[in-house]
Amino acid sequence: MKLLSIGQFASLVGLSVSALRFYADSGILLPAQIDQDSGYRYYTPEQIPLGQRVADLRKLDLPLNELNDLLSGSPEQATTILERHERRLVEQFQRKRELLLEVGELLNGRRVLPSVEVRYRRWPSQHVLSLTMNAEAESFNTQYRQSVWALHQHAQTAGVRVQGMDFGLYHAQEYFSGPLQTEVCLPVAEPLGGQGRIRFMTLPDTPVVCALHRDDWRTFSATYAAIYLVASQDGYQPGSSYTLDTPDGTELGFLLT
Repeated sequence: MKLLSIGQFASLVGLSVSALRFYADSGILLPAQIDQDSGYRYYTPEQIPLGQRVADLRKLDLPLNELNDLLSGSPEQATTILERHERRLVEQFQRKRELLLEVGELLNGRRVLPSVEVRYRRWPSQHVLSLTMNAEAESFNTQYRQSVWALHQHAQTAGVRVQGMDFGLYHAQEYFSGPLQTEVCLPVAEPLGGQGRIRFMTLPDTPVVCALHRDDWRTFSATYAAIYLVASQDGYQPGSSYTLDTPDGTELGFLLT
């Protein structure tokens, strides 16, 4: 049986490596084989159509459970799911439009868009340990630091050097409300095996668009929106978002697809 590495499969279906891991952990797109020693994930050529369909459907912003039902259900069930989602999107649009009108009236022309210096750069290919966590806003920082500590401990126990700052990946637009699912990542100098919830992966060379955010997390969404707007106007399609702490503030950005 021919096997494709996760990087090869990601390139063929139009999903990032980290997104593939997210969908595997969610039970939506499982690898055909996982090496028990290295933790490397492999896919088969027969899974390419499913992977491409997941890549197409993720643009619809479907809830994960409905995405799974749509992929596994009958054509009639798929139609029902899409019609229900269409109604939901229309309702959300109407509610947000009403809120925008109300906010505009309150601001009475005094609204100032965040001024951010958006830049493009490339993340070089890197080895990382990762751990997926779910947290509400009030407990997010504590759980994030606990996850980073666990990754450091795993690297130290394995005798592998940490190589860079930790960062968070967000594969869905859920940072706006509700529990936030975050893939906490820690760069390491060389490949090593995972353990329990801790996984190892190699992120490919990736273009990103980013800006430095000097305020706290409560205004992340405004900076993300400004970055997204600039990238879209420049003809890019922003994908998963990320946060990266720096001495000057938090770097916010999107992986570009």
